[in-house]
Amino acid sequence: MLNRRTKIVINQKFQQQYAVAIVMLTVFLTNIFIIFRSLLPSEKALELSSTEAWSIGIFELVLVAVVWYGALKVSHKIAGPIYNFTRQLKAVGAGDLWTRISLRQGDMFQEEAAEINAGLEQLQDKVEAVQNAANELQQSQADGGAAGAQIERLMTALAALRTERED
Repeated sequence: MLNRRTKIVINQKFQQQYAVAIVMLTVFLTNIFIIFRSLLPSEKALELSSTEAWSIGIFELVLVAVVWYGALKVSHKIAGPIYNFTRQLKAVGAGDLWTRISLRQGDMFQEEAAEINAGLEQLQDKVEAVQNAANELQQSQADGGAAGAQIERLMTALAALRTERED
């Protein structure tokens, strides 16, 4: 399965909040630098002509655009895996126990994806054990034989699945 996302914005609310925070921090730090530079006593005081002030303003706008894009790209490595987790776990909820989470290289949450996949493997094994025990029970019943051993295996396999909340 190709796992390539071309959209940068996957979770609009999260990614925009992240980008706004990073842009605000960048603008704040840039302006603090300019203010301190103009207030510090030195032989060469920071005196700005209107052209230089405009240049700084344009520089800040370009900086904001670059930082905004960069923040969206970085947050994509977080929002993308979360989107993937959600999509795959919905598939599990719909009964697809063969689904696995596959993240792109460089995405966050690689270890978490591996842990979820390991858990899905265990769940799949347990469900297969229940299916096998049920098939054996059905076959034994069709053959007219005693089903006590098959019922016991089915109950053991079912006991491996926790279906009730233990508070």
